[in-house]
Amino acid sequence: MSVPLKFTGTFFDFQHINQWDAAYWCDECRFWGEESWREFVKEMKIAGFDTAIATGSAFWGRPFFDGYETTVGRKLKMGCPDPIGTVLDEAVKCNMQIYLGIGFRGRIGEVSDYQGMRKPWNPAWFKWSQNLAAALLEKYSSSSAFAGFYIGCEINMDDDELIELYEILVKQYLRPVIGKTKLIASPALFGCKRSREETLELLPKNLLRTGLDILVPQDMGGRKWHKVPVLEAVQQTADGIGLVRERLNNMPVELWINCELFSPQGSPDGRFYCVPGPFERIREQIRICAAQADKLVCYQFQGLMNRHTPLVNIGSPETDRLYEQYMNEFVLKR
Repeated sequence: MSVPLKFTGTFFDFQHINQWDAAYWCDECRFWGEESWREFVKEMKIAGFDTAIATGSAFWGRPFFDGYETTVGRKLKMGCPDPIGTVLDEAVKCNMQIYLGIGFRGRIGEVSDYQGMRKPWNPAWFKWSQNLAAALLEKYSSSSAFAGFYIGCEINMDDDELIELYEILVKQYLRPVIGKTKLIASPALFGCKRSREETLELLPKNLLRTGLDILVPQDMGGRKWHKVPVLEAVQQTADGIGLVRERLNNMPVELWINCELFSPQGSPDGRFYCVPGPFERIREQIRICAAQADKLVCYQFQGLMNRHTPLVNIGSPETDRLYEQYMNEFVLKR
């Protein structure tokens, strides 16, 4: 299985959960008006994307829409009255599909990091995510651009406890509300809980437990991963997908790959900002991952690879550079 050598999907944020990672775009986007969100969708279409995945539909328990104050929470003040509805409406015109983010990433005040969700689990996480999914379905699922939900808790697929967390969330809380609505998630295939070989051997069973329809593993191309060279980590992810694909043929699970476009830029307090990575590395990520994926998506066009326009003026100065290099190599000359 191979796909065209280009991205056809991307993640994006209405308001990113981590304001350090997204320092070059989240502040501006929160106060974008309707015209900026519409222009942003058009820009994604121009760059060749037919799919966009919102990382969340709420920010620390504050939804990006109103009308569900008693079940989800009070709407976060934003520049656009209904950014989710605006993006969906423009996506219909652009013939694009949108996944809306749900899951624990919107309400995790009890833990220091969304990967640190260990037993005993707070039932409020599950119930709030269920309420959010129900509200989004009621408010937005009539749009022809609505494709399903993205679960924002980024687990490792070699971690039994986090697999169980997904299993409870999906089977006990989400499916009774959303039915057969598609669920997509972007975990890391490999962490540090067990060997690569054992992880791949157990992956079909663990994937079945999660209840996901689309698995979009992170390629780990934007960061150091246990001292493994970046492109070696990318190759391991792609090879892992290739090794399990045949055993997953009887499961109705699509296998996409999430290519990371960023490089870390240190901040004075010790955290880092996401800035555009080198094009030479990203070109190799695309080449490696396209050999195994059903679809290539990236993290992310917004703030890392968009061109600067008066209405979409986000990202570091290097964003335009990566946009031009990518478009010239993978879009315009094809």
